[in-house]
Amino acid sequence: MADYLRLRFTLTCDSEDRLVAELWALGTQGIESPAPTDDACQQMLAYFGEPLSPELSRRLEGSAKWPGSRLEGVETVPAVDWLSEYRRQLRPIELGSGFLVDSREPADSSDLPSSERVLLRIPARSAFGTGSHESTQLALELMEGLTMASLRVLDVGTGTGILAFAALVLGAGEVMGLDIETASVLLALENCRLNRLSPRLVAGTVDCLRATPQFDLALVNVLPGRIRAYLGSIVELLSQGGKMVVSGVLAEQHESYIRELECFGLREERSSRSGDWMGSLMEKAQ
Repeated sequence: MADYLRLRFTLTCDSEDRLVAELWALGTQGIESPAPTDDACQQMLAYFGEPLSPELSRRLEGSAKWPGSRLEGVETVPAVDWLSEYRRQLRPIELGSGFLVDSREPADSSDLPSSERVLLRIPARSAFGTGSHESTQLALELMEGLTMASLRVLDVGTGTGILAFAALVLGAGEVMGLDIETASVLLALENCRLNRLSPRLVAGTVDCLRATPQFDLALVNVLPGRIRAYLGSIVELLSQGGKMVVSGVLAEQHESYIRELECFGLREERSSRSGDWMGSLMEKAQ
């Protein structure tokens, strides 16, 4: 891996946004803002890879000024495989009341603790949903409060497949995981093998499914802005009295999102919060 050039700045006035914008325009590959100590000014670190842009090279060769800041130093730092470092620090986490999720690679998972919880192996790779995010935790906890036996479940935005797997473990009769990203579906297929669980997996949007009521429960752990165009189609796929678990909703957006869902004939049965995130259980009117 190639080394990086690291530029260290001290902000001399309230101009962080201006400096960030200029650094991105110059081609930075990452920006870091270390927490200032009590007696220090705010610092900013910007990382650049080779080749440097002509404009940045000119800036570094001369004594160019930077908006509201002072360039304190330039140094070469070795590249770090941050994903490998992140994986090295991972440990199994408890999820909901009955699951233990191990996000390490299988070769690194020989030291699992003794537990009565159901183990799900979800290696931290490129798709969303290893159980560490509050939105995944909220969705699973809402699922655990349902009688899942024999339900037909649709997991929209399945990612790693973690919620689809949990639905099967909790007793669902049929589970379909749907994701617009083909790479996510392929990764979920690999996780099927690791967990010996087999939901049906489909790459595509909700509109690729036959528009008839064919599911008793929809799991929608997706940011509202990314799923808004498909909400009506998801509701159409639910049977009368069917449920929808929605998560991935910031607390400040919760009330407006629930009002939006009510326009599709859903009503909120209950909700829960974790940090800045909300999850809700909705029911389709009979």
